[in-house]
Amino acid sequence: MKKLIVLSVIMAVTLLTWGSVAPAHAQDSAKDDKPTFYRLTPGVYVNGWPRCTVRYPKEWVERFPEANLVFRVSAPGPGPLRSFAVADSGSSPLPLDRWADWVVAMFRRLATDVTVLSDKPSRLHDGTPAQEVEIRAVVNGAPLYNTSLATKKGDLLITMAIESTEGRIGEDLKAILYSIEFEPDKDKPVKVPPDAQELLDRHCSASVAHDVAKVMSHYSDGFLNSGMRKGEVERFHRQIIGFITSCEIVITDFVPAADRAYLAGFVSLGSGRRVMLREISIIKENGEWKWYGNQRDSAR
Repeated sequence: MKKLIVLSVIMAVTLLTWGSVAPAHAQDSAKDDKPTFYRLTPGVYVNGWPRCTVRYPKEWVERFPEANLVFRVSAPGPGPLRSFAVADSGSSPLPLDRWADWVVAMFRRLATDVTVLSDKPSRLHDGTPAQEVEIRAVVNGAPLYNTSLATKKGDLLITMAIESTEGRIGEDLKAILYSIEFEPDKDKPVKVPPDAQELLDRHCSASVAHDVAKVMSHYSDGFLNSGMRKGEVERFHRQIIGFITSCEIVITDFVPAADRAYLAGFVSLGSGRRVMLREISIIKENGEWKWYGNQRDSAR
């Protein structure tokens, strides 16, 4: 029987793409092999904000992050499918002991016979409280098992999950969930150069004005982010822009690199709502900064 394993970091928040303000974290990492948020290191995913790392089998290859995912990898070649995915992140009032309710509600939109097999408090390696939930669901007539781990950093709800069609998740795969490590010192706002700040401000102004054409003028025609190109980003903005009433882009890491710069951060949408920045690089074209993406063409 084919196997499907999905590991995801899920934050129950609005699906938005960009980011908000920011001191330059001056670092010249071009010659550094240490995993960073902007250069993919096989076997280590680094989330820009909130800064954390999750380790997965290094032979897995990056795939297009569907729906609200921001990162996805899977085992190479034919045969049983195994994959790891990271979803959008942001603030949420959902308490950990209600995480099972959210998981069940999510699966009921896609599956039948959704049953909670286990729902128990847990802890990460650093002692941070977490909640581990295992469910069984029937998707397209086949049983699917999902084990998820939810934790909180302040008001940020962070979850990871593994899925399989071959039965309940073993401790070896659960170890991937518990490999998450946080670097909270990387989550403080930093300042960006004035010309880069202009891009962030213009992007937010156009978003609040619901002007899709102006929003898209801030994207390079060469934009590419894990397989997503400019046209797909425009379709996304047309779906969500009408809901935007407030916007501030806050940058928590800024790495200059000649005519490009790499940045991590979040978008503040008012009323305490924050979502993570996805477009992790900008490029200067004709003297003007534009969103450029991570320039990785992931397979579909």
